[in-house]
Amino acid sequence: MAPRPPTRDQDTKAPRKANEATFLTPTEKVTMGLGACILFTLLPFVGTVVATAVLWDFLDRGCTGRPLDGVLMTFASWVNRATHDFNKQFVKHEADSYLLNAVVLLAIFIPGLWGFCLYSTITYGFSAYLCYVYHVIRIGPYFMNFAYVYTLCHKEGHSRIGLFKQPYGRVLNNVFNWWIGLFYGVLPASFAYGHSINHHRYNNGPSDVVSTSDKPRDSFYNFLCYLPRWTGYAINLTTTLQFFRENNSRVAVKMITGSLYWFLFAYAVYLINPTFAFWYLVFPLGENILLLACVNWCWHAFLNPNDPEDEYVGSITIFDGPINVLNEDFHVVHHQYPGAHWTNHPKLYDKHFQLKEYSKHVATVFKETHAFELFFLIILRKYDIMAEKFVLLEGTLTIDEKKALIKERLVSYTIITAICIYNIYIYTYIYILHRL
Repeated sequence: MAPRPPTRDQDTKAPRKANEATFLTPTEKVTMGLGACILFTLLPFVGTVVATAVLWDFLDRGCTGRPLDGVLMTFASWVNRATHDFNKQFVKHEADSYLLNAVVLLAIFIPGLWGFCLYSTITYGFSAYLCYVYHVIRIGPYFMNFAYVYTLCHKEGHSRIGLFKQPYGRVLNNVFNWWIGLFYGVLPASFAYGHSINHHRYNNGPSDVVSTSDKPRDSFYNFLCYLPRWTGYAINLTTTLQFFRENNSRVAVKMITGSLYWFLFAYAVYLINPTFAFWYLVFPLGENILLLACVNWCWHAFLNPNDPEDEYVGSITIFDGPINVLNEDFHVVHHQYPGAHWTNHPKLYDKHFQLKEYSKHVATVFKETHAFELFFLIILRKYDIMAEKFVLLEGTLTIDEKKALIKERLVSYTIITAICIYNIYIYTYIYILHRL
């Protein structure tokens, strides 16, 4: 039998504190080098597309106001309100009536635009300009299309009964992960099984294949080391191996099925035009790897130095965020109630707030920010700015005390987690040899 890592309840040792030098082992140097290759290969292209999308939103709102206050997002909100009464008949929750409009945009218009680009590439050859314009339109102003696709893949993955009423659900209940996601670098099954079963079972613990808790998070170098880990998850590799290692072959086969679905689609397009397949299918996967690695690094950047399982510290909450898509900013609530409808998140937050649980734990709460901004504040060690945005729900702390608290939570790590994360690969290797 292959050895097994510690269970979640064994992951309770007090976290350690360290600087980057602690992790400069030969293995870490390799992963850091690989992470640097991933980052600096993707960054010029992904960064250009995202920067253009942000500029698009900035110009759309007349260079004033907050993100998403522009003409396009205002028009989109009006369309959702105007079609609400008609659309609500198709969805299980009335507040999800906007989903029909999202399907029109993301499941019909974007694939149609993709098809036009394929036709143009076959007929006239590859156009870098057309490809660039397509990707900017695809992710939308302030990358909101991207944000909604991944949020809805996330919500759909957690919804065991689907988002749409029958008989419409027979066609639409997996549309985000199994159709729309193809154009955004989502491998089917990654949210429904890899995320929902692995990440939410272990909650950033030793067997969570995307755990952030084995290194200080206020470090650009440690983030480089993390990128290969996230890449393994994004391509369904490490989660599939983990399920096999846990003798959960049923779920592992579902992961493989989802992976094959994406790779066969990509291979079919490759046979038509290899250049198109790379830039229109592989590139979005790289975009997924880079952007979602940043998001997860931020969501789980903080660790209670006295209790690594403290969910009020280990997941963040953001108040009045400019891009709070479907209440994802209540991330503590999401981990407490993974299947809860997004409209209930504020109520569930208030429930635990009234019980003084957030204040008792001195929860990691920020205001007027978003995951990407907070990510950069973390890796650049902008403790002053984070302290200004940190919300203390009860009592008082000076700015210096807030800075000390934030830094303590960012530099703390669990040594047992660090060991187990790397042992996942060792255990998997032993398991495969054992089965052979």
